[in-house]
Amino acid sequence: MKNILSALLLISLSSLSYAGGHAMSSEKSSSGVHFYGKLYVGYDDTSTGKAADIEKLDDGGGKSRLGLKMTESLGNGLQLIGNLEYKFDPVDGTQNDSGTCTSVSESTSCRTFNLHVGNLGVKTAMGYIGVGTYESPYKTMGKFDNNMDTAVAMNAHGATSTGSGGQAGTLESMLAYHGHMGPFEIGYMYALSDTDASASSDRTNTDQGDYALGIQIKDMMMPGLTVGYARTHDHEVSGASAQSNDRVFASMKVLPHVGIFLSMEDVNQSGSYSAGITSAGDITTIGTHYQLGHTAIQAVYAKGDSDGAATEDYKTLGMSASMHLSKTSDITFGYIKQDFDSTGSDITTRSIGLTHKF
Repeated sequence: MKNILSALLLISLSSLSYAGGHAMSSEKSSSGVHFYGKLYVGYDDTSTGKAADIEKLDDGGGKSRLGLKMTESLGNGLQLIGNLEYKFDPVDGTQNDSGTCTSVSESTSCRTFNLHVGNLGVKTAMGYIGVGTYESPYKTMGKFDNNMDTAVAMNAHGATSTGSGGQAGTLESMLAYHGHMGPFEIGYMYALSDTDASASSDRTNTDQGDYALGIQIKDMMMPGLTVGYARTHDHEVSGASAQSNDRVFASMKVLPHVGIFLSMEDVNQSGSYSAGITSAGDITTIGTHYQLGHTAIQAVYAKGDSDGAATEDYKTLGMSASMHLSKTSDITFGYIKQDFDSTGSDITTRSIGLTHKF
C-alpha cells in the first residue's frame, strides 16, 4: 500500500513540475458546475421458464440519473475535478421491487436516491488522480453494450459478468488513476478503507487490498482496432482464498457503419458469473453494431460455462434497435434470452424503453 501511494505521489509531483515548466501554464481551463441527468422508463415483459410473464412499467432498477460535475482551474494546467451522481427510479420512487425494506442489504436500494459515483481528484499532465466511488476499468474499458442502462442490458442476462466486480455497479472508497499515453489508455484503482462489510455501520463494497485495473490500445496495430485487458481483485473473501475476474476484449470497425466485438471473461468472484448464481465460470461474448441512419442496431451472442453444476451453463441471444428521436432522446426496442441447459430456467425479456438526457 505504501509503495502504491508513493508511486502516485511521485506522479503528482512530476505532473506539478511538468505543468509549471511548460506551455500548459498559459492555458485557460474553464471552471464551474454542470448539472446533468438522464430519465429512463421502460415497459418490460419478462418470463422465467414456464412461469407466467411479468409485465411492468419500470426504470430497469435505478437506471435514471441526476448528477453534478465540477471543474476548477488550479493554474499551471492543473484542474480540480469532482463528480457526484445519484441513481433513482422515477416510476415508483424506490429501486427495490420486492416490497420489503427491512434488512441492511435492502436499505440502500429502498432509498429514493442512491449514490452511483462520487469522487474528487486532480487532472494533471500525467493523468487523473482522485479518491471516491467510481465505475471500475473492468466496466468502462471495452464497454460494448448499447443497452447498459435498460431492461435488456447484457449484464442482466449473462451476456457479460454482473456485480460490482464485473460489468455492473461501482467500487467504493477507491484511490484512482486514469491516463492516456499515445494509443494506450490505463486505469488503476486501489481500495483504501480497511472495512468490515458485514457491519451495519461499515458497508463499503471493497476492502483494503482490493484493486481494479485496465489497459486498452486503440488504432496502434491497425486503424479501427481496439484491444484490451481488465481485472478486478478481491483479496480477502470470507472462508475462501482471493478471487479475481479477468477479461480480454477486442473491437474492430470493419465498415464505416459496422463494428464487431469480442469479450472473454474468466469470472471467479461470487455473484459475477450470472444473476443469482454464486459459481465461478467463463463467459465468451461476440456481437456487432450497425448504424442505420438514426437507428443503432445491436446483436449479441454469449456462452456461459459454469465451474459448478452443468445446469448453470447457458447461451444468451439478444437483439435491439435504438432510434434517436432527437439529440437528447432515444427509444429502444429489445429482445434478449438467457437459455440455461436446465429445463424451465430460461429468462426472456422483451422491452420498449424511452431515454431522455439533459
